[in-house]
Amino acid sequence: MAIASPGPASERSVTHDARILVVDDESDIANLLGTVLREESFSVRVVTDSRQALEAFNSFRPDLVSLDVMMPSVDGISLCLQLRKETDVPILFVSAKSDPPDRVVGLRIGADDYMGKPFDNNELVARVEALLRRRSYTAVDRDRRQVRFGVFIIDLGSVQAIHGDTALPLTPTEFKLLKTLAGEPGRVFTRDDLLTGVWGYPPGSDTRLVDVHVGRLRKKLLDGGVSEVSIETARGFGYKLTATQQGQQPER
Repeated sequence: MAIASPGPASERSVTHDARILVVDDESDIANLLGTVLREESFSVRVVTDSRQALEAFNSFRPDLVSLDVMMPSVDGISLCLQLRKETDVPILFVSAKSDPPDRVVGLRIGADDYMGKPFDNNELVARVEALLRRRSYTAVDRDRRQVRFGVFIIDLGSVQAIHGDTALPLTPTEFKLLKTLAGEPGRVFTRDDLLTGVWGYPPGSDTRLVDVHVGRLRKKLLDGGVSEVSIETARGFGYKLTATQQGQQPER
């Protein structure tokens, strides 16, 4: 089934009238998620079958998907992979499988965030709001500036990273991460810097979130043939974007 792209987040309020699709085969948990989010004035649709989820996605056109991992027939990992082929809508895994290896798998296959069950209601709402704020960044034409490193362009107006004549397939989170690093080439951003600036989370949150997204971004730069910049690890501190000689002085 083809997946319909939702309308820009700017067509609706960035936060509390946004649409959220909850997918969880445990009806008690699914309904609890729905209740918590509706109390914050989100528009919520709940489904308890992953096969129903694609139909609901196309008809409801959500701004965010909350997804369980362990479901019958089609599991959450497979569903996430299917969604990621055709949409960049934020995906939040809410799962009882919350050990670090499970979290890493979820993030690597395309989820934007991952939290365990049982969950704190306030933390759930805060993470949803943070994901929606990042989503809105891609829909608002904030600025027509470009940051150029040779033929590699980070276009802040169209919200695209372009190498030559090809736009890299970055998610909103990956683009904001790249834009943040490219804002000050050579500066070491700590993981806490990035958690706060990109995700909107307080310092001391899950730094694995940063590491996995940096890994995904590096791979997309490599797959896109980008040689003008690289993301280097400052061991024990964080990450920095380094320009090669043809892109040492980015133009703005």
